[in-house]
Formats: sequence, structure tokens, C-alpha cells
Amino acid sequence: MKKWHIVFDVDKCIGCYTCLLSCKDEHVGNNWLPYTDCQRKNDQKWIVMEKRDRGSYPRMDVAYRPKMCNHCAAAPCAANAPESVVKREDGVVLLNPARAKDKPELVNACPYGNISWNEEVGAAQKCTFCAHLLDDGWEEPRCVQSCPLKALRVVRLEDAEFKKLAKSKGLRAIIPEAAGPRVYYKNLQRFDKCFVAGEVAYYDHETETCAKNAEVRLFKDGNAVSKVRTNAFGDFRFEAVEPSSGKYTIEAELPGRGKASVSLQIDDSSVDIGTLYVK
Repeated sequence: MKKWHIVFDVDKCIGCYTCLLSCKDEHVGNNWLPYTDCQRKNDQKWIVMEKRDRGSYPRMDVAYRPKMCNHCAAAPCAANAPESVVKREDGVVLLNPARAKDKPELVNACPYGNISWNEEVGAAQKCTFCAHLLDDGWEEPRCVQSCPLKALRVVRLEDAEFKKLAKSKGLRAIIPEAAGPRVYYKNLQRFDKCFVAGEVAYYDHETETCAKNAEVRLFKDGNAVSKVRTNAFGDFRFEAVEPSSGKYTIEAELPGRGKASVSLQIDDSSVDIGTLYVK
């Protein structure tokens, strides 16, 4: 049977929080029983927007990543509290509102922190994938429907088909694959990997000039692991570099001129090497 999945593109998100606000708009003050009680207005989020700053001036970027219930196929919450969890055939995982009452221990049933406690209604709660809307004919939950840049989208496929799609598109989950998550991320390297950036230039007589279309190679343990070319401003960037991965060497070569190289260390943050001059 086809299951619901969510795909989030880190490249498209600008951190506008519309997904979070639309979730609040849909669930605060609304009891969508038997799916869920109303969400608490303050101090409770079913979508948590995480932010990461990378790099340093002048080469830096900001990435956002929403964290929510993954509606896992092998949901740990279902294993830890089977009497309180409902696993639907369409892949949506719900907490039974009646059986989640007066059970704050259910917050710990999810090892990934995606269940919260609503003290106003005295119940454990989480994202419902807006199941009440899906059952009413909607083709996507409110967070997806409201995203202005379409960073969020739904895919309805059988799990085996979705795994093929995820592999072909480079989608990754942020929780263990063994749990069978149904929330995946595109361009996740923007959030959990480092970049190495810089610029290549040369002196034409006494004038510093941008080295357009120079070939820049990234070496690890003597092996070239990535290759890029500089843009019109001489800028280059290597993405998806593993944090804390140690020593690297960058080598730049501009046709008709020469080569230049520099060594660097990758710790837990991105690196700007500045200007690399070829002679």
C-alpha cells in the first residue's frame, strides 16, 4: 500500500517559520478528535526549526532544518507504548488521545524527542501528519500546503519505491534507517557537513586579477577527492566535507600560468582559506 512521506529541501528553506505557524493555526484551539486534542498555544511545537550557521565572513551561509515526528515504519514509540500508539495503513502514526492522557512518560517513548507534553489538556502529543485533513480529501498536511517556497513536499509511494527514489535523489533521514523514517531531507549537507571555500587570483603586472575558470582540487591523504572550477570572480567552494576529518590540501591551477597549493585542517566548522595566488 502507498504510504505518506515528507521530503524537505534544505536549499529552498529561508527560515520563515510558515510551516510552524500553519501547524499552530491548524491545531491551537481545535480539537480534531479522535485524531488529537488541541495543541498548546505557547511552549509546545510539533515542528522544531533548527538553524545552523556555517563559515565566517565574508564566506558564510545559514541553513534551516525542521525536526518533526518521522512516522516511522518501525516506530520506537509503538514498541515502547503499544497501547497508546496507532499505526495506520497509510503510514501515519498517531497517539490515541484518550490513552495518551495523564501519561507524561509517553514523552520518553520517542528516543528522538518528537513527542511533547501538553499540560493544558494533560496529554502527550505529536505531529499527526494532519490526518484529519487527509481523511477529508486533502493531498498534503498544512505545513506542506503553506510552505511559500515549496521546501516541503509530500510523496505518496510504497516504502520500497520511496527507498529507490531516496537513493536516486540523494535523500537522507536524520534518524536511524532501522526505524523506517518517512521524513527525508534533500541537500542535507548544507546542515550537517562543512564546506571549504576561497578564491584564486594572480597578478597581471601589478594588478590583482580574479582567476576565472581555474581548476581547484581537494586532496585527502594524497588522493583527489573533489574538483571544481572557479567562477568569474575566482571564487570556489567544496561542499559536503566531513566535519573533524583532519588534514587536506587544496591545489589550484590556471591554464597558461601556474599552480599554487595550501594545506588546511577541518575540525567541526567550515573553512575559508582566503586568496590563493597562482603565478
